[in-house]
This record gives sequence, structure tokens and C-alpha cells, in this order.
Amino acid sequence: MASNTSFDYTQPFLRFPEVAGATWTRLQPLCSTVQQDLLSLCAPLLENLRPHFHQATQWTDTQLAGLPPWQIAVLAIASTWLATTLYRWVSNTVVDIRDVGVLQTVINSLKSLPILSGFVRREVDKVLGKVVDSMPKQNDPQDPEVRQLPSEGLSCDAICQRLNHKAAKDLHITEGSSKVSGALYMAGKEHLDLLLEAYGIYSHTNPLHTDVWPSMRQLESDVIAMTASMLGGGVNGNSHVCGAMTGGGSESILTMMKASRDYARHVRGIRQPEMIIGDSAHAAYFKGAEYFKIRLVMVPVGPDYRLSGKAVRKAVTRNTILVIASAPGFPHGVVDHVEDIAKVTRRYNLLLHVDACLGGFVLPFARKLGYPIPAFDFSVAGVTSMSVDTHKFGMAHKGTSVILYHSKQLRQYQYTKITEWTGGLYISPGFAGSRSGALIATAWASLVHMGQQGFMDVTQKLMQAAHEFAEGVKRIDGLEVVGKPDMCVVAIKSISKQLNIYKVNDLMSQRGWHLNALQFPSSVHMCFTAQHTKVVPELLQDLQDSVAALKRDPNCVKDGKAPVYGMANINPDRAMVGEILVAVQDNLLD
Repeated sequence: MASNTSFDYTQPFLRFPEVAGATWTRLQPLCSTVQQDLLSLCAPLLENLRPHFHQATQWTDTQLAGLPPWQIAVLAIASTWLATTLYRWVSNTVVDIRDVGVLQTVINSLKSLPILSGFVRREVDKVLGKVVDSMPKQNDPQDPEVRQLPSEGLSCDAICQRLNHKAAKDLHITEGSSKVSGALYMAGKEHLDLLLEAYGIYSHTNPLHTDVWPSMRQLESDVIAMTASMLGGGVNGNSHVCGAMTGGGSESILTMMKASRDYARHVRGIRQPEMIIGDSAHAAYFKGAEYFKIRLVMVPVGPDYRLSGKAVRKAVTRNTILVIASAPGFPHGVVDHVEDIAKVTRRYNLLLHVDACLGGFVLPFARKLGYPIPAFDFSVAGVTSMSVDTHKFGMAHKGTSVILYHSKQLRQYQYTKITEWTGGLYISPGFAGSRSGALIATAWASLVHMGQQGFMDVTQKLMQAAHEFAEGVKRIDGLEVVGKPDMCVVAIKSISKQLNIYKVNDLMSQRGWHLNALQFPSSVHMCFTAQHTKVVPELLQDLQDSVAALKRDPNCVKDGKAPVYGMANINPDRAMVGEILVAVQDNLLD
């Protein structure tokens, strides 16, 4: 119903001069007092400096007295150029020191000197050549490379034969007996067959076109809601928790970083954003910082290998927009002190992202099973976003993850909306335009097939396997578990100077194991999945045998990753280590 009461909207603006005048009348005495105080403080300093300014002026006039005007102009221009160049060099050096540290900045400066640059380049090229030579491609006469489109296509049978021939070279794993850390998360032929069938049903779909495939909208919404309900959202938690699906954990992280950057720009006006992470945070944050021009502030984790609120508080600046906590961290399987970190982010009005890509489908069920899991999800006040991978312990096909937000206000900043395109009005929820509806369908099928009880059963087996392995490591002389893992990722390191953990890893590789090599500290880890329910006794025996062999003969390993990781750990030139990584990646792609 319309109101009969009229209101003159011009009144507040007409009264503005009156209000401003009254405000200035009240502030004027205070401003005068501050001005007088500043003058009284600065007057002695100015009096002391006045003679020095006078002497400098007289000296300058004396030096320039005999010069013609054009020389004075040239001198002024040269001095200005020199001062500007020096200022730019100092500014760039300060930025380099801030970003890569004093040591790396000094090394880069020395390498750029003409007398050293050629020599350094030749030595680096020698190292890169050795790395490439150590990764030769296997030429198979029965399976030649296809470097251009064939003039005529092959038959379906011929293609399947060639694909089967290629696949035969890959590692084949017996159910429950994987020797690969992580990588393979699902188990059970029935579950795998279900996902393959779901993929086939939706193999032609694209959620970009919800008018054509409206069922995709419901499938994606269900996956998001089911994931949120485990992590402090949904009807039994924060009902405002929302999200979107992405193509993997890194994409979820990058999507969140883009949303956080844009939110901070529009809401808080921050144009030079900074993000705080622990040095155990996932590599995707380095990638995102590079992509989105966010300064990465990396702080060390504590002796317990967890990021603390105290460490975060020391790193906060006026440009900080986001803090990252891991649940758990990929290297050591420990959950950061999320509650303490959240106290800091609430105090400074910062965004807090919890990276549960690895633990999102384990930690909630481990807690229900009675394991002492620290609070880490949306039940913690201050957590503003989470990333959770359905394609890991969610038992879905590779290529799906979920990014969750505490509110729609934050989620909308991950969108890209275009209103001036000749192709029409356009909005996209993430980086991808077209996406595979089949992968979304497999994620939905996996979660619905597993259910809470299914995840509880798998989690119990994972936690038992990890506990059995950790206890077994304690009985191997020279090794110890890194920290106190909260879930099924167990890292181990050497506590003996005579025992190189990377050489132990090389010996384990010779026995068919694929463990993850870590650094700072030097260590390796095993991530237990549903494919590892039967392997712990064999894993411990091979580990003990490898340690014993290395103790008998420290030089029993000639090749492998040990020299590379050993060099990387002691080489202060991290730029050179980066070049080696680039050479490896180039070799894999070519």
C-alpha cells in the first residue's frame, strides 16, 4: 500500500552547509592546537638545519659560478637522470629482496655481471643437458609417435589396439595393493563400473547450456550441497554456505584467489593485495599469486609443522586480504591451527580460506569415528571459504572439485560477467566456459553411492593403515615420523647423518614403490588411500630392508632422484633449481 506521507529528499542536502559549518567550528580549536604543537616540535630542528642549508647553497653557487648556462642545464639533466636511475635501482632491489630474499638477490646480481654471465650460462647448460639426458624417451617400433594428422583415419579396432598397447606400458595395480602414494583413491569394481556408466550417460553434456541439459544444474547443485553439509554448512550448520564445482583442487584454489582479490578491491579498496600462507601450503597458491598479482607472504610453520595464529598475526599488513590454512597440509598430513588463525582474521577483518582438498572427505568422518580432529571447517567463526576435492577421497573420476564460500556475497566475485559483447549477454561461474557434464555426473554418482556409512568404512581403513605404518616406522632405526599426522598422510625423515632419506626413497623405487619426495626438511611421505588396505606389512618390510642396505653400503644407489633433491636442498641459487624444473617440463611436453 502506498504511503500518504511525503518526504522532501532535498532537505539533507540543503542542510549540509549548516552541518559542515558547525563541525568546522568545533574542530577549529583542535586543529589550531595540533598546528602549534607541530611547529613547536619542528622549530628547533629547522633552526639546527638552517646553517647547513645555507652552507650547501653557498658551496653549490661557488662550484657553478664559472660555468656557462648550457653546462649547468646539462649537469642538471645528468644529475636528474642519475638520481632517477639510482632510485629505480634501489626500488627494484628492495622489491627483489622482499620477494626472493637477500641471498638470491645477491646471486642474481653476480650472475648478471658480464665477467660471470657467460661462464654461469655454460655451466647451467651443462647441468640442464645432463637432466634431459637422464630422461630419454622410449621409442617403440610397434607404437610410433603420431606427429601429424594421418591422411586417413584408423578404424575403431585399430585405435583400440593401439591404446591397449600404450596402456600395457603403464603401472597396473591389484585391488587394495597399490604401491603408489595417493594418485588412485577409489576402490571396488562395482564403484568404478558405476562411474563409467554414469560417464557414458552424460558423455555429451555441457553445463554451459542448462537450457539444453537442465539435469546438469541439479546434479551440480546436489554435489555442492552434499559437500557443504559435511563441513559446517547445510541445514545443520551455516545455511548460507554456497559454492561451485571446478575441474580440480588447483582450479578451486585459483578461483577462490580471484574472488578474494576482487572482493578486497571492491569492498576494501585494496589495490596491492597480499596473502599469507604457511611454507607447507600447496604449490597452487604460488601459481595463483603469479597469475593474479597477489604478493605471497610465506611464514614458517611451527615445530609441530602447523601454521599458527601467532605467526599469521606477525605477517599482517594493511594490504593483507587473505590467509590460507591447510586441513591437512599436503607434505605432512597435519591440520593447521585454524581456530587460532580465525581469531586473527576476525580481528583484522581478513578472509580465511581452509584448503581441505586432501582432507575434506576424510576428516569429518574421522572425527565421527572418534579420532581427535581439530576444528577446521565452517563451524569455526571466521572461515570464509574452503576447497574440497571430490576426485580424491570423494572417490570420483579425476577432474572435479568443489569450492565453497560462507556467503553468496563472496562467491559472486568469482564470476565473469560481460554485458557489452556482440555475442550477447554472458556470465561464467569460473575459468572454464564449456565443461564436461559427465564428470559432474560421476561426482554425483560417487557421493550418492558411497553415502555417509561408505565413507565412514573407508576412512576407518585409511586411518588404521596410516596408524599401523607410523607405529612400524618407530621400530626402524634411523627414521622417525614427521610431526603427528591428523589423517592418512604420513611423512618420514632420517634422524641419522649417515642415512640419506632420498637414497632410501630410490631403493624403495627399485622395489616398485612410488613415494612422494619432500624438502625442508628432507623427507618422503605415503598417502594411504582405499587402494592401500593390504600393503602396510610389505611397505614396512621393504622400508626396513632399504634402510639396512643403505647402512651397509651408503653408495649402493648410483642413479635416481637423490642427486637431484640433494643438489636442490643445498644449492642456494633457487633460480637455477627453477631452470632445471623448466627443462624437465619442456622434455615431458616435447
